[in-house]
Amino acid sequence: MDPNIRKIQAFCAAARLGSISAAARELGSAQSTVSRAIASLEGDWGVRLFERKGPELRITSDGWGLLEDARGLCAAFSKLERRVDGMRGLESGSLGIAAPTSIVAMRLPGPLGRFAADHPGIEVNILECTYGEAARQLVDGMVDLAFIPSEPKGGDFASTVYDKDEIVVVAPRGHFSAREGAVALDDLLDERFIADTETAPLLQRELTNLRIHCETSDITAILAMVEAGLGVSLLPSLALERTGFDLDVRHLEQPAYRTLSLVRRRTADLSLAARAFLEYL
Repeated sequence: MDPNIRKIQAFCAAARLGSISAAARELGSAQSTVSRAIASLEGDWGVRLFERKGPELRITSDGWGLLEDARGLCAAFSKLERRVDGMRGLESGSLGIAAPTSIVAMRLPGPLGRFAADHPGIEVNILECTYGEAARQLVDGMVDLAFIPSEPKGGDFASTVYDKDEIVVVAPRGHFSAREGAVALDDLLDERFIADTETAPLLQRELTNLRIHCETSDITAILAMVEAGLGVSLLPSLALERTGFDLDVRHLEQPAYRTLSLVRRRTADLSLAARAFLEYL
């Protein structure tokens, strides 16, 4: 028995994501390649790892029995890859990332800090920007990774869902004192908005005759203006983590969500620094 590690990585990704197509996107491979890798691994091991019913993928009891050790092997291989990469070129290089404010502030500091500590010679450049600008930067080759809602046109990309958070209504304390619970979109028709550039498309799609008092990507400025009574805002809940503002935060009666993907060029086209950073995410 001499299975290739890529086959085991395909097995682990498919088991975690529950889908061959999702595993292929994460691994930056064609769906047929991942499907063949899993079938080949089943032949190598002489066990059936998944039950397949159309697009539905269910791991078998034999698959469950092997999954923990397979994950351990993949983790050990990733650690080895990082060590080898460090020896052959990660003493220098650069990493470019484009992302909206909430991701830059709430999701990237931890992994970037660990990456920078392990690879102090890598220059990290972060562009805090709108989704459209992040997509353009990725297509033009100005950044390695972008956090955006969907893959842009104009290139061969791989994407993985990275974050999904609820859109909530943020208002001055006591603003909705006459109502309890969730807020309907119709209740917001006459409000003045401090609009976040990340969620402004939702405003424009769901509401008409908006009174946008101010539009900015600066979350701190939005929260300060809302607290001061200048308007209300619709924000991704991620933006409200670790804030000290006194606000009234409500759910929407019909919940809405923001889904962001980590989009990158196919693995073969990524720099060593970008490939290494993906492990930290």
